[in-house]
Amino acid sequence: MKYFVSFLLLTFSFSAFSQIEVTSERDDKGEVTLNYVNSSEMTYTVLLEFPVLLNLSTTGGSRVIAIANPGKGRLTTLKPLQSNQRTNYSYKYTFVKGNIYGKTKVEPIYLVPVKEGTTVRSVPMTHLENRLQPKEHNDEYVGISFHFDEEVEIVAPRKGIVAGLSMSNDKSSENLDFTRSENFIEIYHEDGKVTKIMVLKSGSQQVQLGQEVFPGDVLATSAGDNYQGGKHVRMAVMEVVKNEEGLIKNKIIPVNFAINGESVLLENYGPFEVIFPEEVITREMTKKELKNYGKE
Repeated sequence: MKYFVSFLLLTFSFSAFSQIEVTSERDDKGEVTLNYVNSSEMTYTVLLEFPVLLNLSTTGGSRVIAIANPGKGRLTTLKPLQSNQRTNYSYKYTFVKGNIYGKTKVEPIYLVPVKEGTTVRSVPMTHLENRLQPKEHNDEYVGISFHFDEEVEIVAPRKGIVAGLSMSNDKSSENLDFTRSENFIEIYHEDGKVTKIMVLKSGSQQVQLGQEVFPGDVLATSAGDNYQGGKHVRMAVMEVVKNEEGLIKNKIIPVNFAINGESVLLENYGPFEVIFPEEVITREMTKKELKNYGKE
């Protein structure tokens, strides 16, 4: 068999370094396998696009969506349509945090991510465009903030894996409204969603990358003294969606919180006391985890 294969590799990333690297290899049958290396603890959804695809087939035409878990793995395989015929291809890829195919057995309920017993009030966050372009208003949901009077422990709102962490910013600028260098911790969940907890005290983290956490586990200490709104923590839950053009992106979504014995979509609410219902803490635990939780 005689094959002619070429490829173009274009990488797009949302950080200074590439968490996902894609390589290709061809076997003696002419099949081309695209593999990945994921150097982070985050699971990513990868969109592969094939501007050139000559005498080769994919599982999804010119676009293939695949999942890159931490470590190494296969994304997709291109197979020749006709033997002894010339093949050619090029590809590019983009990736976003989370798993577009992720599922969970139960509908998740989130804890308010502060120490139990703390009195807080919730305030919806506003889109950055509304700060930069006050003449135009963007109503897109971008998360929620919880405000309190004293420095408190910040906890995991839901079971997951610590997949992102940046806790070294100790700048002391005053009267802040927003900063791109906010300290944060990200948690990856079983259903493919990612929770980002922001406005944390520099160096206060009590967890490490790759660690599994359960609702109520301490993550770090709150910050916010130098913000206009005072002491608070910000929380955003992201999921992967496809837009009208078939491209992937992260979308921040509202989620249900455990409030006064009910599951509530929060907006401006409170003040109220944070309570951790046991049924929410154990909601996503496995049988083994439930058994260990009972022993504790």
